[in-house]
Amino acid sequence: MRFEYMPWVLLTLTLTVAACETKSGGQASDGGADSGADADTDSDSDTDTGSDTSAVESCYFDYDEQFGNSSSMGGANTAPTGTIENTEPPGWTAHIEPPASGTYTIPADKGGGKADPVLPIYNDDMPLFERGMDWSQETRCYELPYGAHLRTQEQAYDMYREIAEQTTGIPMDTGAEVRSVVGIRGAYPGTFQWHDNTPDLFNDTLVLLWVDAGGQKHVREFAVHTDVGNYSFGFESSSSLRPNRRYHYINGWHGSTPYNALHIDEIYYRVRDDTNNNGHWDDDRNGWLPPTGDDYFRPGSGHNIHMGSVDAPLGSAHVNVWSAGCQVIPGMASWIEFIYAAWTNEGDHVDYFLVDVRDIHPSVWYPCEPDGTHECPFEIDLPANETGDTSLALSDSFDLYNCSNVDESGNEIVYVFTTDYEGTLNVTVDCDTPVDIDIHLLEGDDQNACLARGHESFTYDITPGRYLITADTFVDGADEFEGEFALAVWID
Repeated sequence: MRFEYMPWVLLTLTLTVAACETKSGGQASDGGADSGADADTDSDSDTDTGSDTSAVESCYFDYDEQFGNSSSMGGANTAPTGTIENTEPPGWTAHIEPPASGTYTIPADKGGGKADPVLPIYNDDMPLFERGMDWSQETRCYELPYGAHLRTQEQAYDMYREIAEQTTGIPMDTGAEVRSVVGIRGAYPGTFQWHDNTPDLFNDTLVLLWVDAGGQKHVREFAVHTDVGNYSFGFESSSSLRPNRRYHYINGWHGSTPYNALHIDEIYYRVRDDTNNNGHWDDDRNGWLPPTGDDYFRPGSGHNIHMGSVDAPLGSAHVNVWSAGCQVIPGMASWIEFIYAAWTNEGDHVDYFLVDVRDIHPSVWYPCEPDGTHECPFEIDLPANETGDTSLALSDSFDLYNCSNVDESGNEIVYVFTTDYEGTLNVTVDCDTPVDIDIHLLEGDDQNACLARGHESFTYDITPGRYLITADTFVDGADEFEGEFALAVWID
């Protein structure tokens, strides 16, 4: 069955899909395993695994089966019929996907004078992603880092809010009827384990959050693509949004046949150019895929949140021209569910928190008393002046950074900070001879994620996001130059 969405079929289609309990979305049902009335309904994030009565054996997701036969696409794909010419200037995200055959509106039916959203007309057979629907059961199952657990909608809202706020350092607007979106790159919906992020697939998570006028918390979860499709879009026309920061969006428009979508309300923010057009963020941390060509940072614009009209099954649907960096939800059925819930009024602001699943703040999952380790780094607010002693450090994990060939195999102390503005980052370290401590700026907790380093100081043109600094001990042969140091960090 194919779904060509027209106004007169909308209500019938929605009721039909909602009545079905399918396995689309990698789950047996909304609740997953054993989602009965005895599930834990406490609204607090329950990380005390010893007393957590919400624990279950498994969520029985079938993502590995769905996506397991899909592989990395090593080169640019052929464009589908209907692809249009890119008219955006270099630096802007190309929007060349086939245009909708028309548009129509559906009644908002939300009260408060909210506008009716304008929808595109596309024809595809991708079914509605089940976790994108309103909750039909009291709980849903989540594969958390410490096991499978059931969560109520209120608990799920609090969990996603904590992920966004703790990882980016930006508070979420929880005002009545204000929408927020959380993207989780590298993890399937309902899971929080890095899956290697195979390119050109809808294998990431997009979560729509809001609190209604009555105080009820709402969570809708969708499969999405947060990177770049595997296609040669042209010079500086495709790029990935940097994760671990907040982006500003509005209720706006997208497409050559314009329809309502979430339109990014910023320009010239830092992105990663997909130089070799392979749909992969190539770097030392993520690995390198063919063809050759170094992805690089540059200013970018135009990364909207919109739909892609692709056919089922989900696990083998390819992104291709539907995204040159936009965040794309596959299929008309899921798009209608998303935009109908997300849309308020044209121009209304929406915060989008994009997070790399590997960089979710550890305190979301476990009690974390900052101690300078990789698991619980010291959190600093800028400007910062810190003192430390690597002879007392509890971590010795990073020995060789990708930004240097210097031996740093001694103990290190880890700091983390977030910023919501641009500027020149200054980092200095001072220590008395013979102590020798070097400093490194990282965009993730990985020695292959180094952005800058210095023996005594460095500067870096920083943009909004989450960053780590390591104060690491220099080693020369058998000599380890650990000891006390003073660290200063500020932004001009």
